Amino acid sequence: MGQSSDSPILHLPPFHYLNNRLHCESVSLPALAAEFGTPLYVYSAHRIRENYRRLDSAYAPLKATICYSVKANSNLSILRLLKGEGAGFDIVSGGELFRALKIGAEPGRIVFAGVGKTEAEIEFALKSKVGWINVESEGELRRVSAVATRLGVEACVAIRLRPDVEADTHQHISTGSAASKFGVPLAAALGMVRLQLPNVSIRGAHVHIGSQLGSSQATLQAIGAALEFVSSARQFGVEIDALNIGGGFPVAYRDDDAPPSIEAFAEPIVSRLESWPGRIILEPGRSVVADAGALLTTVQYEKFDGQHRLVVVDAGMHTLIRPALYEAYHRVWPVTHTPAGNMRYSAAVAGPICESADFLARDRSLPLLSAGDRLAILDVGAYGFSMASNYNSHPLPAEVLVDGDSCWLIRQRQSLDSLVRDEE
Repeated sequence: MGQSSDSPILHLPPFHYLNNRLHCESVSLPALAAEFGTPLYVYSAHRIRENYRRLDSAYAPLKATICYSVKANSNLSILRLLKGEGAGFDIVSGGELFRALKIGAEPGRIVFAGVGKTEAEIEFALKSKVGWINVESEGELRRVSAVATRLGVEACVAIRLRPDVEADTHQHISTGSAASKFGVPLAAALGMVRLQLPNVSIRGAHVHIGSQLGSSQATLQAIGAALEFVSSARQFGVEIDALNIGGGFPVAYRDDDAPPSIEAFAEPIVSRLESWPGRIILEPGRSVVADAGALLTTVQYEKFDGQHRLVVVDAGMHTLIRPALYEAYHRVWPVTHTPAGNMRYSAAVAGPICESADFLARDRSLPLLSAGDRLAILDVGAYGFSMASNYNSHPLPAEVLVDGDSCWLIRQRQSLDSLVRDEE
């Protein structure tokens, strides 16, 4: 399925109208919905490659190792595509490690992050010979040491620092402030360095202050704190030779969003670190896959009480929880384009779930719709399917990957039998 790294890149938007029908690359979305049903996630392979290559090029002066953040979208076909581009992987669970190994990822290019690793997950990671374990507390460092000693191996460790930097982003995706559950303050990190525990080699400093960062300024502050930690650790005889600066690179969700480009975000970071002699690791997720995905959904009903227009569809917070969880905005486009003269009216788009928060969009300008019409929810390639659930016992949706004029079903729609199989 994956193409070679010299395959051509489309410069069209991944989703665009052609003959009044919305397309992903060269494939008609009405045709995909008719063949595979809805709700249906559709991804553009060309856009994923393009996003990855732009990141790789922007940070090339640092010779950075790019470890794609699996939590953003963990479908095996997406992981294979990125492995073919040269990506390593950033994982946060034993399940994500299993996925990365399943597609043949090089263990030494896997970074295991996450605040709550179990003993079994740490053992799995060490036996698999992952490249790095990012530890987030003294208790975790001691646990890694104990498991590594029992197995008779050496664990390569990075300490995740809490630089107490306030990121300009939503509070639910900010991870570097004093109130965050993630990482440890610099003083505590130095205390961990001084422990000199057996079978652990503290070689890295890790910072990740959140997602959807409005500029690189907060990242630069976090990098400054990390370099201060590196200098202080050296005084205790510990040489930190790797710096993991996380991800959080922004993407545009609204038509009027104007986040810095990949290149503009990277420029001051590259300038700051270009003379640093150690290894640099990046952990992008959203910026690689977000705008490469759309969720197709079918209208079931329209409701109008004289004031409020409601479009009820078959997708909802069970297929895309971001609007309910983060009040996230996603563009909503009709799958079949209506003539310019057709009237459009403000509407809310709601799902079938028995929760008042089950809205995919509010106050959107949409044409009049009938049962069976289809809509596309855009920019859902990250934290879309990966956060989907079986709430209200809805089966999980199918996923399709488009590459030029070809497409593949990369996840079958969950059947009702498989919905209950583990309970029988």
